[in-house]
Amino acid sequence: MNLKTIQTITHCVALLLFAFLINSCGTDKVSKPSTDEIEITKAEKLIQNGQAAEAADIYWELSESSPSPKKEQYQLHAIELLIKTNNYALAQQRLNLITDSNLTPELLTRKRMAQATVTNYEGKYDQTLSILPVSIIDLSPKFKSNILELRAQAFDGLGNTFESLETRIELSDAFVDQNAFDKNQMKIWSILTQASEEQLNDWLNTTNAELIGWISLAKTMRAPYANTEQLNYAIDQWRYNYSNHSVNKAFIDAIVESHQNFFVIPKRIALLLPMSGRFEKIADVIRAGISSARTLNNDSEYEPELVLYDTGDNPADINYYYDLAVREGADFVIGPLKKAAVEILAKKPNLTIPILTLNYLPPGQIAPSNMFQFGLLPEDEASQVAERSSLDDRHNAIVLAPVGEWGSRLAEAFESRYTELDGLVINTQFYSPKDTDFSVPLKLALQLDQSEGRYRELRSVLGQNLEFEPRRRQDVDMIFLVASPRVARLMRPQINYYFATDLPVYSTSHVFTGVENITQDRDLEDVIYLDIPWILDPSDEQELLAEFLELEAGDSYQLLPRFAALGVDAYYLPLKLAELSALPHERYDGLTGKLSIQERNKIYRQLNWAVFKNGQPNIIQQFNIDTSSQP
Repeated sequence: MNLKTIQTITHCVALLLFAFLINSCGTDKVSKPSTDEIEITKAEKLIQNGQAAEAADIYWELSESSPSPKKEQYQLHAIELLIKTNNYALAQQRLNLITDSNLTPELLTRKRMAQATVTNYEGKYDQTLSILPVSIIDLSPKFKSNILELRAQAFDGLGNTFESLETRIELSDAFVDQNAFDKNQMKIWSILTQASEEQLNDWLNTTNAELIGWISLAKTMRAPYANTEQLNYAIDQWRYNYSNHSVNKAFIDAIVESHQNFFVIPKRIALLLPMSGRFEKIADVIRAGISSARTLNNDSEYEPELVLYDTGDNPADINYYYDLAVREGADFVIGPLKKAAVEILAKKPNLTIPILTLNYLPPGQIAPSNMFQFGLLPEDEASQVAERSSLDDRHNAIVLAPVGEWGSRLAEAFESRYTELDGLVINTQFYSPKDTDFSVPLKLALQLDQSEGRYRELRSVLGQNLEFEPRRRQDVDMIFLVASPRVARLMRPQINYYFATDLPVYSTSHVFTGVENITQDRDLEDVIYLDIPWILDPSDEQELLAEFLELEAGDSYQLLPRFAALGVDAYYLPLKLAELSALPHERYDGLTGKLSIQERNKIYRQLNWAVFKNGQPNIIQQFNIDTSSQP
């Protein structure tokens, strides 16, 4: 083959190759993304940046130009994003626009779950159970855990505790994610720890072996033990009896560890009290209560050494005394008493030993994990007055309180809780606690001034005197009176005088000195009030304690008996704090009330109720108020 022929062939091949390449470029052009793809990419980036609401708008707009079933897919995704941002109102509006007949089984299940989430939020729990029957799981089994969780929440909302428990037991088998499984187990345990003993016994009638194991574990953890060895032996027995139970070892180990704290008994308790200064009398009575309780305590395992530190009048010194107590070997602290000192100590970065304060932090300040707040908090009493009057079907109130911070705090605490219970404070009047004549605030509260004004106008028009009896307002059915014993004894007869004899008067423990005085307290007739068990219902066994308190505190005890009871409870609480913290159902029957621990380590006192009759307090029916919604 000559050179010319080779060149010709090469030229032809080159032409063919060039044509092939040109053709290839034409067929392999990169396609541009569609409008939907661009918008979805934008939406997903918004979701990643925490802008789910904006992403929901994009998906909803995409649905408007899309055919079914893509249209409904976009709509449901938009609604699910709205729910994620707690925009339930708009989610409900858009759910109403989706027609069930256009939905595949999976999309129908997603719509039902979204609807159930909204109804749970609105408190329409019956609707949730109707929207999400168990049978809907068959339409899309992959949503089983979501459906059961929503149903469990609805049962919780309805107060159907056992049904919620059964649902969560079933839910345990539906999880793939370990974290979700663990959270569900904690919810099961929470239900069981808050249940009464009677409920646990009733629930044992079930045939569900898994649930029986759970209940048995709860009863095991609730039983009394003298020491950690007994507790561990009981747990080992439970593990042997329920070796195939779903509860994992780590879960049991965690709850056992929390219960072992029950047996940590303080050996040396530091008392941080202002034994000199403005609060020395109160401090001395509290000290007398603590000392008397220790003297009469029969528990040979709880005999702590008590070391008293006079913290004086300056709250800023409290950190010094706390550190000193720690250096000198204290393993528990009771005190301080002053609110300002409690606030300072709560900000201390290294509270190395637990502390039981004798006052409370302001609402915005969070207590460290080992600081427990205890005291005679008057706001709790005002809240319980609101609860009691609501239970008595009194829903329109007048509030009478002294001028100043203390009166304002109690008036606000009452109104806040009363409003939560659908009550209405119609009028609040503040009076001077130094006065003896309370006609002005009473006339204003009862609108007698308006009645008298109308009489004067009529007399002026007619030009003659008329028979007249003022008429008080008729839209009120109770009075909340915040007052000292002196003021209450003056105020109660004046309330009657101003045509309000038929209005029940509720008050706090502050209307009663704590010492019976029939002659003076006759003026408190029919006043309904709450007080501590030590004042209203002391047991025969406590007579010896009263004698010791009088010896320890002298005349101050008669003036401040409630602070003596506070001291007694403060002595015993170190043994109870871990148990009260771990078991929400637990209550300790103290001298200052039924004691329980709420959020932020605040000890809540549920008090007893009485009404004055012939100058004496008479105990009236008790109510067990649910304190879980308290701040």
